[in-house]
Amino acid sequence: MKLRAALGIVLTALWLAPLNAVAGSLRSDVLSLLPAESGEVAFLDLQALRGSPHYSLIKQRLLPPRLSNFEQFMRSLGVDADQELEWLAWAYVPPGPEHPDELFMVLAQGEFVPEKMEQGFLQKKLSLDTYRGQTLFPFARSTGGQDLFFTFLDSSTAAFGTRPSLELLLDTRYGAHQNLLYNDTLLAHLNEVNGHAPVWAVLDDYYTRVAVHQLLPEAGKFEEFTRVADRLRSSILRLNLDKEMTLSFQAWCAEPLDAQVFSLLLQTGLAAQSWIVRESNPALSSILGHMRVNTAGERLELRVAMEERELRALLELPPLP
Repeated sequence: MKLRAALGIVLTALWLAPLNAVAGSLRSDVLSLLPAESGEVAFLDLQALRGSPHYSLIKQRLLPPRLSNFEQFMRSLGVDADQELEWLAWAYVPPGPEHPDELFMVLAQGEFVPEKMEQGFLQKKLSLDTYRGQTLFPFARSTGGQDLFFTFLDSSTAAFGTRPSLELLLDTRYGAHQNLLYNDTLLAHLNEVNGHAPVWAVLDDYYTRVAVHQLLPEAGKFEEFTRVADRLRSSILRLNLDKEMTLSFQAWCAEPLDAQVFSLLLQTGLAAQSWIVRESNPALSSILGHMRVNTAGERLELRVAMEERELRALLELPPLP
């Protein structure tokens, strides 16, 4: 993951929030497609992004490369993703006994014409594959078994990922594998954010640990930070649209004392990181300086409100490393 990519998308959505404050939602039938082992589920309402004059820059800088490649491939077959996609959602499954590599699956809702896509493949004399009666369209080849495929779940929903990822998705769809409804941790958080924010992500303990180390490298230098971070249970990243536009990252710790220690370390790390980038990235430095950390029992929240000038400056800067 990609918390840095998700964070960039959320920052952009803050810029766009007044244009479309009504949050879309991930359909319940789509959620039931995701495997129970999913460690991260994220949602992006593309309809909110299209109202921005910076739409092209947003796609170039912030969308994951795999999504951009998929969009380009669809366009080569006559499908205009810019006009036909309504939202994107993705899930990551951490490595496990049954699959040593991380799995990822992306779902998209839009106005698709599966017959048109298949006809385009046949005209280009491209080979097709199948699994559980579903046609799998290959669109990116790579070494190490990481070829990418996509399939249509219905006329308005497409999915893509590696072959093992799509096989797990389809096994889940047809009842051969437990779905996300058996994941109590993520399900509880999904009920908090789905339909209540245009951009959100929910993460389990594994991806939460990855996220905090990526987002706050300076805080990660403290030995106590690693001890507390390794005991994190879950987290939520979301865009809140109330009277002000705010970005919120909430993490659940093992116990209240961990949350208090984590809060002090985060505040120290934020201050250090803000100082380090003060000249190279003053917009990011300002945002880091505005972040506030609060605790309530086992929960810790990192929250920031941003000004328009800061968002504009961020969009004009190169992507975060």
